[in-house]
Amino acid sequence: MLKHPARSKIKWIVILFSTVEKVQVSANPDLAAERKFLAKANDRLETMRESAREMMELALASPRGGTHQARAERDVIVRHSLARLEQLEIGDQALSFGGIDYDAELGRVASFHIGRLAVADEDMEPLVVDWRAPVAEPFYRATGKDPMGLTRRRHFALENRDVASIEDELFSAEGFAEGSWDSGEPKLAGPGSLFAAVARARTGRMADIVSTIQAQQDEIIRAPLSGMLVVQGGPGTGKTAVALHRAAYLLYTYRRRLERQGVLVVAPNRIFARYIDHVLPSLGETGVQIMTVNGLAGFGEARIAETDAEARLKGDLRMATFIAKAIKDRERPLKRTAEIVMGAFVVRVTPGDSAEAVRAAQHRSGTHNQRRRFVEALLAVKIAEKYLAAKKIGSTGNADAGSQFDEQKFNILDSTSVDEKQVKKELAQKVKRLPEFQFLVQRIWPKLTPQVLLSDLFSHLPLIHLAGKEILSETETRLLHRPTRFEDDINQWSSSDLVLLNEASIILGSYRNKNEDPDGERGYGHIIMDEAQDLSPMAARMIGRYSLSGSMTLVGDVAQATSPFGRRTWHDIVAPLAKSDPVHLVELEVNYRTPQEVMDVAGGLLKEFAPELKPATSIRKSGEFVEIIIPGREDLFESLAKVVSAERDKVDPGTVAVIVPADDKHLYVERLSQAGLEFSSSGEASVSVLSIHEAKGLEFDSVVIAGANRLLSAATLNPQALFVAMTRTTKRLVIVHNNDVPDVIVDLILKQK
Repeated sequence: MLKHPARSKIKWIVILFSTVEKVQVSANPDLAAERKFLAKANDRLETMRESAREMMELALASPRGGTHQARAERDVIVRHSLARLEQLEIGDQALSFGGIDYDAELGRVASFHIGRLAVADEDMEPLVVDWRAPVAEPFYRATGKDPMGLTRRRHFALENRDVASIEDELFSAEGFAEGSWDSGEPKLAGPGSLFAAVARARTGRMADIVSTIQAQQDEIIRAPLSGMLVVQGGPGTGKTAVALHRAAYLLYTYRRRLERQGVLVVAPNRIFARYIDHVLPSLGETGVQIMTVNGLAGFGEARIAETDAEARLKGDLRMATFIAKAIKDRERPLKRTAEIVMGAFVVRVTPGDSAEAVRAAQHRSGTHNQRRRFVEALLAVKIAEKYLAAKKIGSTGNADAGSQFDEQKFNILDSTSVDEKQVKKELAQKVKRLPEFQFLVQRIWPKLTPQVLLSDLFSHLPLIHLAGKEILSETETRLLHRPTRFEDDINQWSSSDLVLLNEASIILGSYRNKNEDPDGERGYGHIIMDEAQDLSPMAARMIGRYSLSGSMTLVGDVAQATSPFGRRTWHDIVAPLAKSDPVHLVELEVNYRTPQEVMDVAGGLLKEFAPELKPATSIRKSGEFVEIIIPGREDLFESLAKVVSAERDKVDPGTVAVIVPADDKHLYVERLSQAGLEFSSSGEASVSVLSIHEAKGLEFDSVVIAGANRLLSAATLNPQALFVAMTRTTKRLVIVHNNDVPDVIVDLILKQK
């Protein structure tokens, strides 16, 4: 069951301006001292790095010979040193970003500096405390109502790893005034630092939020490891950042377990994976594996497109039964007796013989390809028995002089000193090597790869009918059919096909010989899945197979669902994933990124098309209203190129995204290039041209939307596609109007003016 925690447990418990005695953001008398302290901590961090480097160099310089134990110890030292250097590497980020002071009456150490990782002085006294340590929790959780023993919380505004200014929050003894807690307003911790971080120009790469984590976000980050945690969060709520910081926290807190089992982050596409891949290293964690859904499937990238109807069908859980049935259909007894020539004898393998072997194999455990060896063994023994029986009674058949089976090699029963069981065993092994026998077994129980199975299945309508009987409708059966593939096209698959290949691989097992054993898959101690609202049921089933214990964090927003599966509840989404543990749902309801001016329009669109979905509450204004630009007499693409160039100049050095319908992207790319616009499709450049699926989860200083109505209809008539496009911006939103903007959008923008 999907459990929703009581509201009392997920209240915003962050600082509100009116509930603290004083917020200091001007020049602080402690500024020079803090700069000096941070310099000392950075020097100590460099000393720790140098110590790790020296240890590694000393181990590498040791003699190559020596005992096995000495070589093993040297390797351990090198691995440990490399891991330590990775942990101590924070790039160009500042080591510490703030601190906390405790009430002296509590009898605790008076203050702690909070940072990306722990640093101690020569006497092992802490200089900087890791943000994930329990003692650091009040930095994120303390409120006026519950100061958690703090008298002050300090945030640093940082420039080039140095402290530029200080923001202090001083907690009063009285805490919150009665009634202010339930005012319904978001309460912000370190508001100056938070808004400065949000206003900073985007670089095309995601920035961590370790210095500005809010209390509700911190509660999610530090949630227990076990079970499934679902984080529902609208645009700009920081859900992706929270998920990544949760990965870093879990690795820190459950180090022994998760270093061995691993943590997996599943990204919806390669652009998104590149966008987030440096966040965890900036937090001191390099052991997390980031993969796309397609990459996790294990059969390369999607190379062909598919219709929404095809994606819906192939993503349906019924396809698991369909694939299993298709494989079982290939485990089939002979319809007619087959003959194998063995010297002067012809051994006949009847349909009954083959049916007996198939039945026995199907009742055994193991994968399809593993059980083929059992079929081979049974049939080889059966053939050996028939051959030996024929030899005993002296019956003969039509000999084949060209047979690879030399009659003289098996004329050994005349010797009474030879054990008959051993003879039968040796003869069965020789039978297995006969080409005619291998051809026979391939007819009965073929060795298959997932690619061969699906290529053969989808190219033959009778096979689809057979596997889909009582599972698929006639329309669905025909939807799966496609022309016969050429041999060099066997790796041409859609995204949904890749998931089906993974499903087939689990049932088929390894195609390799029995001396190699890669049939088992790697599992992970914790899995984090972003944009989970767009997972197909089959993709969710695939991801669930990689979970060792059901420990997962899923983040997403049902209001931003743009997949062919439409709007679903979280119960529907997690059903193929959930194991025995309960599923906990938490919500992030504060939009820190998207300006209120944009959310007024985007939220109005959502209310018009999906009134049951509630957008997150935006807490900031940019002073920039949404613009609609109608091209003049000039070409649409030339006009669009000029608009984008102007936006690039307005947000420089920030980033601009041109979001276009996926089906028309190639046209926009071609025509905008002809118009002289410089851009990329990576999401990392100053200007990027992206489809809605590529832009999902990313953020830009300015967003230019073209083809709004096509954007709506291109996602299965899903209005959330346009909602997603509009909410990618942190500052400006421009819609290029070519008689393709929904009236509701025009009306909402006019109301702003």
